[in-house]
Amino acid sequence: MAIRRCRRAHRRRGVATTTQRNRRSGSISSPVVLPCRLGTRNAITEVHSLVETNHRIYASSIIPNKHYDSRPTATLVGDPRRTCLTAVVETFPAPTAPSADKLRGGYYTPPAVARFIAAWASAAGPRVLEPSCGDGAVLAMLAECLGGAGPASQAVGVELNPLEAAKAARHGLPVVTADFFAWFGGAHQGAFDAVVGNPPYIRFGSWTESTRARAFALMHEAGLQPSRLTNAWLPFTVAAVLALRPGGRVALVLPAELLQVGYAAQLRGFLVERLADLTIVSFRRLLFGGVLQEVVLLLGERGEGPARVRAVEYEDAAELPTSGRVADEAPPQPALRHDREKWTKYHLRPEQIEALRAIRTEGRAGLLGDVASVDVGVVSGRNSFFCLTPGQAQARGLGHLCVPLVARSAQLRGLRYTDEDLCKQAAEELRCLLLAVPEDLSPATDPALARYVALGEEEGVHRGYKCSIRRAWWSVPSVWRPDAFMLRQIHLGPRVVANLTAATSTDTVHRVRLHGEVTAEQLATAVTSSLTFAFSEVMGRSYGGGILELEPGEADALPLPDPRLVDAGTATTVDRLLREGDLDGAIDLVDARLLVAAMGFAPEQVALLRSVWRDLRERRARRSRRGPTATSPIQG
Repeated sequence: MAIRRCRRAHRRRGVATTTQRNRRSGSISSPVVLPCRLGTRNAITEVHSLVETNHRIYASSIIPNKHYDSRPTATLVGDPRRTCLTAVVETFPAPTAPSADKLRGGYYTPPAVARFIAAWASAAGPRVLEPSCGDGAVLAMLAECLGGAGPASQAVGVELNPLEAAKAARHGLPVVTADFFAWFGGAHQGAFDAVVGNPPYIRFGSWTESTRARAFALMHEAGLQPSRLTNAWLPFTVAAVLALRPGGRVALVLPAELLQVGYAAQLRGFLVERLADLTIVSFRRLLFGGVLQEVVLLLGERGEGPARVRAVEYEDAAELPTSGRVADEAPPQPALRHDREKWTKYHLRPEQIEALRAIRTEGRAGLLGDVASVDVGVVSGRNSFFCLTPGQAQARGLGHLCVPLVARSAQLRGLRYTDEDLCKQAAEELRCLLLAVPEDLSPATDPALARYVALGEEEGVHRGYKCSIRRAWWSVPSVWRPDAFMLRQIHLGPRVVANLTAATSTDTVHRVRLHGEVTAEQLATAVTSSLTFAFSEVMGRSYGGGILELEPGEADALPLPDPRLVDAGTATTVDRLLREGDLDGAIDLVDARLLVAAMGFAPEQVALLRSVWRDLRERRARRSRRGPTATSPIQG
């Protein structure tokens, strides 16, 4: 909670800072009753209020007392260990806005990586292109590799930002200040010995319209079909390959999404077709300090495809050879079916890849989408406004407009989400209520709602994008109750949880609708298998913080055992094991009863599937700042 050292600011926001002081010491006399408009945090046991002493604003523990002027009132508990806070109070905080560097994709190349890719690429010749050179980290290394002022003059960098271009030019190589896609033309295709760099990672909505149009035109010319999901690094990669002469080299720092996202599938096929050799270099640790972005190095040689593909992994950038030579002893990987298979499989052993393919060809496993459909959760527009604790709902008189809510995956501990779970979370004052105002209900007819809407407008909630496009910004659409929940962001493995309550969920958790005769408990049990866990790792996408994410379409396509084979006793035992934190025990039980006993899978085949999940999960976990413990309740 942030507070500014400005009493007037607090008065404008209606936050009480009145205190009773000891005139000699300036200390707070206790107790002091303060009407407090701040949202509570764990409100039954502890919340925070603002007091001022010795000309500073402090936060102290308070306890609920009574209502005053329709707002919570609290009794200050004397506590000498108060913490001084120094920024502005925001009742309904919005997500942090992306930085200017992030919006323009400005993640700069670590020196060890810049040195490596410059050395590897420039071995192909002196005509080198850096299509988005930033401050010149890679150009500086190119100048060293190419011998300074001689053949180095045949290298060129392009940079859109004039300030960054000026920095890059200090390294002695020519730098063109321009939009790369406006500069890059037919004369540049096939004109370079090498292309090297770290292209920007910019989402569709953050591009300028003119740049996006030119970039998409280039992709269309190359036979690719960009979409609204297309990130800037994709057309940069296409241009890099097109710029190479036969036998030329490309060395790019790319997000690991190259290996796994659906919108990069066409690019993966393009690279295999246009390159003769392709090496993917990955790292066990994150390269960019302070940024949860996993990256890979794409090293390719232009020539007739399909490319021979190798995968090499290092601990971190410090292990990269300064000579620019990668581990030549790494054997080529089995060719993947690039229209359907993600390059995540290049992190697996050949026998693991074959085990996954056998599942597809044998046809013994169905798909989750055969028995259910997965959809996103409620998109509120500002969770801090619409997601309430029971104490907040009662204090503001909004309980009659709220529905039960799963706001975080941590609320889903077992196979079933029950009324007992919901009551416990309400007692803990979790945000387990959603303000679900019918669209036709006017705040003018409900004084409590009118006060809350006015407070939201005072804080600018209605100006957020999702709220601003609604007819009634305070009315959240699509609050339907699902048959089950499914984790969207995964630490351990995919989880489906039967919904035995009237709750819905925010978009941090997917909602599942059943169709057919399968129950939610049967589906949730079947998903808890080595089969589904293995495929989730190769069909989902992992991020630098160790999180695996499954979008609804990816979830629908997950293979799973036949849920109709699940009996009530198995579901009850799996629920107990999950609540006890024994995920491996739950998977063992489902594997033994469904895959082996009921469906005839060989134990060796099941063991290979389990190894796929473990290997890829552990690879993800190495990038996590904190890992889940083996004895903690299972949250996914």
